Amino acid sequence: MPEPKTATRRTKSGKAHVSRDDQVNDRRRSLLAAAVKVISKKGLTGVTINSIAAEAKCSYGVVAFHFQSKEGVIFAALDHTAAEYEAFLSKLAASALGPADRIRSMIDTDFSSKAAGRSSISLWLSFWAEAVRVPSYRKRCASLRDQYNQAVAADISELAALRDVTVDAPQLALSLNALISGLWIESLLSSSPMAEAQARGHEACIALMRCYFPQDF
Repeated sequence: MPEPKTATRRTKSGKAHVSRDDQVNDRRRSLLAAAVKVISKKGLTGVTINSIAAEAKCSYGVVAFHFQSKEGVIFAALDHTAAEYEAFLSKLAASALGPADRIRSMIDTDFSSKAAGRSSISLWLSFWAEAVRVPSYRKRCASLRDQYNQAVAADISELAALRDVTVDAPQLALSLNALISGLWIESLLSSSPMAEAQARGHEACIALMRCYFPQDF
């Protein structure tokens, strides 16, 4: 059911009321955060609109109004998570950092608590697991992987040109991103604390890059 409309207006004190668009966007963000939590706990097969509503402490109707269906909210949760990471990559690309620093910053982020915490890793693993049998998930995940691999390959190509090193940039980018994914799984299975597993994973990725660019890593 639609949420009530709120017009933008000012009080006598001059303070503006929050517009309906802002309210809708805030509500949508809170629902997506709830969806990410539910997916990380229950996996995609365990997600229901009711479970997301319970996590967000709202009604079934509010979730249904924003996303229409279970698949709608699942894809929105994936896109929300991916958009946060893509925004980081875009910021790196637009920065004054050199290619080695951009790659290192990406690795730092991939093993930070925000990007590689248990909830984040569980979310991605849930989609990867279902991608094997659900074509729509496979298509979206493959598109994201291609995008990430291309971004890293571009940085590796630039760094190789600066250092006059011959390297297969697409292959190395694929290897680095695959190593990160594998080490995410390793960190979940490890008996060590998550912080220790993240630190080992981070160093393994730096060590890979050091093999090709010793003066930078």
